[in-house]
Amino acid sequence: MAGGKLSEGFTLVEVLVSVLILGVGLLGLAGLQNVGISAGYSALQRSQASWLASEMADLLRANPDAARAGAYDTNFLDVAAGCPKSAGSTRAQLDLGQWQANACETLGGTGSGLVQVAHSGGQYSALIVVRWSDRRARERLGEVGNAWETFTYRAGL
Repeated sequence: MAGGKLSEGFTLVEVLVSVLILGVGLLGLAGLQNVGISAGYSALQRSQASWLASEMADLLRANPDAARAGAYDTNFLDVAAGCPKSAGSTRAQLDLGQWQANACETLGGTGSGLVQVAHSGGQYSALIVVRWSDRRARERLGEVGNAWETFTYRAGL
């Protein structure tokens, strides 16, 4: 065997470079997971807001006389002190109270809704807006400023 010995395996430098490249890749995946969690939570809240708006449209259609008389018209509630309790003496007041309480609780204690029924010509239409704070997701993404998200739903009555 003249000419020396053939070397097999990897050198220490090759192994260290491979570990460094693998470490950088894993750190990148960890950062993407954080963004994915934020996006998933925001999508969940948007889906819940869509369901809440659809539920209010069904309530308006179930009680059309009160809806056309403006009994369901409401503005956003201030939920800083906590979610409202459901109360009322009429069907419309009970529906609104329970809907606002559900919106607040379902959307992390920050949700509220606006309902406006409008009459144009011979048609009645409802504007239903659900609003909530998406501050947690925006902070994860490094965004600052307005954290309010809104979902707008229009329905014919």
